[in-house]
Amino acid sequence: MKKRNVSTLAVLLLAVLVVCFMGCEPKEKDPHSYKPTLFLSLDQSNDTPDAMTMAPDGSIILACPNFQDEKNVGVLMTIGKDNKAELFYTIPPQGDSTHARPMGLDYGPDGNIYVADNQYFTDKDHKSRLLRIVIEDGKPVRTEVAVDGFKLSNAVIWKGDDIYVSDTFFDLEDKPGASGIYKISKADMDAGTVTLKPNAQDERLIAQFVTIPNHRDDPAGADGLTFDSEGNLYTGMFGDGEMYKIEFNEDGTAKEKEPKPFFKDDKLTCVDGIFYDKKRDVIIVTDSEKNAIHLVTTDGKRTLLWENDDADGSDGLLDQPCEPLVRGDELIIVNFDYPFPGLKNTEHDTHHTLSVIKLK
Repeated sequence: MKKRNVSTLAVLLLAVLVVCFMGCEPKEKDPHSYKPTLFLSLDQSNDTPDAMTMAPDGSIILACPNFQDEKNVGVLMTIGKDNKAELFYTIPPQGDSTHARPMGLDYGPDGNIYVADNQYFTDKDHKSRLLRIVIEDGKPVRTEVAVDGFKLSNAVIWKGDDIYVSDTFFDLEDKPGASGIYKISKADMDAGTVTLKPNAQDERLIAQFVTIPNHRDDPAGADGLTFDSEGNLYTGMFGDGEMYKIEFNEDGTAKEKEPKPFFKDDKLTCVDGIFYDKKRDVIIVTDSEKNAIHLVTTDGKRTLLWENDDADGSDGLLDQPCEPLVRGDELIIVNFDYPFPGLKNTEHDTHHTLSVIKLK
């Protein structure tokens, strides 16, 4: 009798283990549930889409620096509820540049659009800028230089009356892989064009990072920017995938100018654009190296949402994803498709696309 009770218990225990194995939540999301599909395709005049922001009317403003073909100029596109892209504004080149190269962008408290003008790929001598696209009656009317002197101005985000801009390369001889984040007040920009001091010496530099040597030999640093619901600022390194959290004192100053990594994982080795999804309390990360989307919680836990092999994006699969944005229960992803050494994406192709994933 006793032996049969032990046997029965063993069978029940085995059954429980089988049920748990079949039904317990896996460490990674079900890859079939989050497969991206095609959101929209752009024409050949927009060969390199990059960053997005939401407009006050609920439409999406998309920045296209268009690095592939010199005949193509830098523009902002608008995407309405019909998910069709239309020209919003052709950005005129500033100063001695031949093309504007719009990347990160955000609406300011004054109703104008502030956009990073990345000139680094043509001139590395502090020629990148932050532009102000003046908006009147919902329409862009002119371009002004709000800040100049960046190396590679990249992501842009407002909080209150301050704008935060990532600079991906400092190119310092004594500190390889250095990058950082600038905080610039609206009051300073309203007084005239702000010119940053070179070589990371400006007092507006609130955080500095160093990209560690990595398997791609990529020194690219601070890229995307996002704030969580507690007011903490996050960024990630394009070259090595480390993520950082910048916390602030009550007076708005950063607690640490050289913060320690908030998140580091050998499965996430490239961070491009990031977006804090308040509804789900996660940071959505585009991994340009692996054609992947990761979710990182604010306490530093990572989940892979989707990853695919090299693709041309025509069917909605990721093609060097660079920027995420959540609209309702849709995760919209821009595919940059501008290959760098060591990425899954091996060549630029004729499809210039945005993908979408339905979130649960």
